[in-house]
Amino acid sequence: MKILIIGKGGREHAMLEACKKSKFVDKIYVLPGNCMMKGATRVDIDMYDIEQITDFALKEKIDLTLVGPADVLALGIKDEFNKHDLRLFGPTKSATRIESSRYFTKQLMEKLKIPTTEYVVFTDRELALKFVSGIEKFPVTIKIDSIPKNMGIFIARSNKMAIDIVNEIFDENENSKILIEEYIIGKEFSIFALVKNSKVYPLQIVKDYKRTSDTDEAEHTGGMGACSPVAKITDIEIEQVVEKILKPMAKSMYEDGYGFEGFLYGEIIVTKDGIKVLSFNARLGDPEAEVLLPRLESDFVQNILDVMEDREPEIKWTDDVCIGVVLASKGYPSKEKCQDKINLVPVESDVYFMGVEEKNNEIYAKGGRNLIVTAMAEDFEKARELAYADVEKLRSDSFFYREDVGKF
Repeated sequence: MKILIIGKGGREHAMLEACKKSKFVDKIYVLPGNCMMKGATRVDIDMYDIEQITDFALKEKIDLTLVGPADVLALGIKDEFNKHDLRLFGPTKSATRIESSRYFTKQLMEKLKIPTTEYVVFTDRELALKFVSGIEKFPVTIKIDSIPKNMGIFIARSNKMAIDIVNEIFDENENSKILIEEYIIGKEFSIFALVKNSKVYPLQIVKDYKRTSDTDEAEHTGGMGACSPVAKITDIEIEQVVEKILKPMAKSMYEDGYGFEGFLYGEIIVTKDGIKVLSFNARLGDPEAEVLLPRLESDFVQNILDVMEDREPEIKWTDDVCIGVVLASKGYPSKEKCQDKINLVPVESDVYFMGVEEKNNEIYAKGGRNLIVTAMAEDFEKARELAYADVEKLRSDSFFYREDVGKF
């Protein structure tokens, strides 16, 4: 089989490594990939140019395409591939709305009586400003409805901060739609599943470390680390999420005429009032994929093909834990420029590369999240010891990382 992986970060690097282990795979392309994705042919095509990607897949007779970034899915690449009988494991443009429109997903959860955070939605700057000016209880969460370049999630801890955030969002795009949500506290985790229409096959759960540090004032990011499995989350809680959240969502979308096929990803919080959904996504997470896929013992491609071809997948996992620590450029996520060389010394951990480029046979950080160091062991303490030992070898004065990944 020929596999095409679309994306260029750590998630796609982890997908590549998982595909390389498959007995079905003869050749892998990454589009555009990055310079550290070894064992694949890089394709120099803009990953947002759906027409060119489709032409490439037809020309090379690609058997299966996997997409990392949600914004590529939101452009309708699945719909275009379907027109040409090209296989792509991912949702259509309409099904991707589960991530590309937070308001759409909130409405769907309300219809299904799936517990989520309370919210109000605004498309008018002045009405939003009037609302946040009158808020008496903080913090609150402010989210952009669509898929922005950043995560589009902000925590406001005062009226002034909320006003500034609202103005910043509408200054960038006067046609913005924003959701202002209650801020809730609890045990957070991410759950993933392989889905085709009403069929849901759960994968393992992951904890994502979303902020730049463990302080209340830390900025929200794409993720500064992850671990799998997640301590203090019970099998009963996981079963409740699968049966009362994932399956009803998939069934409803299918019955409404936009059946979901691909990786369904729910961000869940267990509160004193019970389990609630923070958000849904239409793809594998980054950095969650980098700690999830290394734990997979079954054939990644086989599992996907089984789901696509209506067979029951035999999904097997190691009992070992995996933790991943992201090394990001200082200033991330606000300022991401960095051109520092990465010191590629030998390490025992797996390293998945994110924002890197090659110059004169040297590897340089491009800014933002640069790489993630992942380690597996029989327990969290040992995995942390292995990962952080290698983080120390790869770190530089221009990078920062969280020190609490895998701590419970």
